[in-house]
Amino acid sequence: MFNITLEQGYGVTTMLAVAGAAILLSGLFYYRAFGMLRRAEWQTLLALRIVAILLIVLLLFRPVFSYHKDLTERPALIFLLDSSSSMSISDDASGVTRFNRSRQQVQKWWEKMQDDFNLHLIEFSERARSMEDVKALPTLSPDGKATSLSRALVAAAKKLPRKDVEAVIMLSDGVHNSARNPLEVAVKMGIPVHTVGVGASLRSNVSYRDIQVTGMDCPDRMMLNNKAQIKASVEGIGLAGRVVKVLLQDDGKTIEEAELTLDEIEGSQEVTFEFRPTVKGTHTYTVQVPPASEEKIEENNQRSAVTLVVEPGIRVLYVEGTLRAEYGALVDRFLAKDPDLEFCALVQTRPNVFLRRSNIEGLELTAIPADEEMVNKFDVFIIGDLDNSYIRPQHQELFAKRIRNGAGLVMLGGYHSLGPGGYAGTPLGDLLPVRLGSREIGQITDLFLPQLTPDGARHPIFANISGFFPTKTGTAKVAGLPPLDGCTRVEGPRAGATVLAICPVDPNSMPVLAVQPVGKGRTAVFSGDTTRKWQQGPRALDQESPFLRFWGQMVRWLAGRSGAVEAKAGITGSTDKAYYEPEEPIRISAVVRDERGEGTDDAKVTAKIRGHSGRPEKVDLSVVPGPGGHYSGSFEPKAAGAYEVVVEGRVAELTLESEKIQVEVGRPNLEFEKLDLDDKMLGRIASDTGGRYVHITTADHLIDQLDRTQRKKRVYLEKQLYWPPLFWLLFVGVLTAEWILRKRFQLR
Repeated sequence: MFNITLEQGYGVTTMLAVAGAAILLSGLFYYRAFGMLRRAEWQTLLALRIVAILLIVLLLFRPVFSYHKDLTERPALIFLLDSSSSMSISDDASGVTRFNRSRQQVQKWWEKMQDDFNLHLIEFSERARSMEDVKALPTLSPDGKATSLSRALVAAAKKLPRKDVEAVIMLSDGVHNSARNPLEVAVKMGIPVHTVGVGASLRSNVSYRDIQVTGMDCPDRMMLNNKAQIKASVEGIGLAGRVVKVLLQDDGKTIEEAELTLDEIEGSQEVTFEFRPTVKGTHTYTVQVPPASEEKIEENNQRSAVTLVVEPGIRVLYVEGTLRAEYGALVDRFLAKDPDLEFCALVQTRPNVFLRRSNIEGLELTAIPADEEMVNKFDVFIIGDLDNSYIRPQHQELFAKRIRNGAGLVMLGGYHSLGPGGYAGTPLGDLLPVRLGSREIGQITDLFLPQLTPDGARHPIFANISGFFPTKTGTAKVAGLPPLDGCTRVEGPRAGATVLAICPVDPNSMPVLAVQPVGKGRTAVFSGDTTRKWQQGPRALDQESPFLRFWGQMVRWLAGRSGAVEAKAGITGSTDKAYYEPEEPIRISAVVRDERGEGTDDAKVTAKIRGHSGRPEKVDLSVVPGPGGHYSGSFEPKAAGAYEVVVEGRVAELTLESEKIQVEVGRPNLEFEKLDLDDKMLGRIASDTGGRYVHITTADHLIDQLDRTQRKKRVYLEKQLYWPPLFWLLFVGVLTAEWILRKRFQLR
């Protein structure tokens, strides 16, 4: 059955009438000339004119020839073949691996069914990949580092339209260790999925003997030199009473060892390891039990986790008694500019009423902390020109306890701090490295630059900046640093304190900066007034200033970090952890400093990620709230394996690049953490989609029952009876030929 229609909406009769009328008019046009021409000549001219008219009519009305055609099609059948590493084990009497058994079965079924079905094959592990031909099966190997049943199902659903697919047949051991739930994917497919279980439920075999590390609780991040804990779950099957060693390894080196007596109760036994990591960076921790001689499968005797060992973050609490110049300098030019610090600054505007500045998200603090939980949130305390009477003794005890347990304290000079502030004999005053004296001890008002002692010149607080200050043996090597306006008097250093700088205008060489250890923490006194001039003066003259490094290194030393602060542009990149589950986004962070070493939010920051494919991918990082110069973004890895991340930043005319960051997607030996056939998962997938679950030993029966009936399909076809480019070309050619002949025949 066929039909001719016009795209312009007119009837075929109208098109024919227009064509006929045009041809008739052309005949009348040539009628007078027929007597002047020979018969062949006028017939040629008339034919050319008729052809031109027909071309124009077809272009104007655009006729379409349409018809229906009945086709017979074979139903489609899609095989999903699991090629992950867990399929590489052999757990039956034949010694054939799960994968080889599955591959042989697919090849046999393919030959048997290719005449009745339109067959397709998809192999999958952490990713799914269509195979063009079953002949490529012998080249496959079970080496996938993870298994995503959900991605296999999605690939099958996208392969063909649902109405064309008879069924999907999945051959797998059911091990799924990726992020997305395959049951949620299966119910949305609208296609029956028949699942074929490969392997054995090892626990059901009474002669089976095995030791499994079934779990490992390992933090994503560990703090350098802080106590860390890793818990392992170990299960022994058929080995009750056996005493085994459980080893904890750090990058392949055994660091802890425990003994465990296996019990006969079903379920895991817990082993706990405690240690202190001493090296920063990415570490792979492995819990391993040496295999027993009776074990057939050794791959599940260990479990690994990748962890980042980092220095703890530094949180600073700065409490100031008056809104003085030093407060503005420390908050605006140091704390808010150092991208490594989180801070809360409280300045007293009237008695016991404080104005807060902070970059700590979610922190609710509007007064001096009065409970231990809040005090313990901070690593360094800076106390400015605040009288002792505003901090109650019981609250001072909380601060003192936190300092003895590892925090740092620096008290600054002022008219209401140190001795003049009444701190002598108080819980905080007793921790300081100098004898404070009474409230009447007074101030030194002469201008001076602190003079470094030999200990000061070597101390981390003055790293890379000691040349700005004079010493007993000479003047400053770098001239131009403005002097301090004076300092608060103290009586002298305590026994056990280290004096780093003295006041050269004082005849007794009074300490200006002194430090000392207190329990696990550290304290310092800096009595000078005011370092704001160190920042403003050199900055106004476009000269280098020690201000940012002095205070940055002071806080880091008090917090137990001795790293020097660089006063130059730079970029550092990091990830929130070193290991990610398959399909879990990788969080990338960066800290960008400008040419003065201050955190900047005006950079263009991009992360380049290179995975197993070798092709780099880019992710733009955006500014995040908190300390200045912090950026963040995320990237979703496409497959398990090792990834390399490099962060690049552009600050003004400078291009910066971070060191390489290594992350792992999919735990090492992830595929061997669970080796039992998961018939429950495969059974649920089949039942939720209207399919059936069978074991591979009885799967031939399932194949025999598939519907092989070929499907009839009526197809509607259309063919245009015009082709504008060609027809316009022919029209111009016909008119040109007619014009040439008319000239030759001497017609006007």
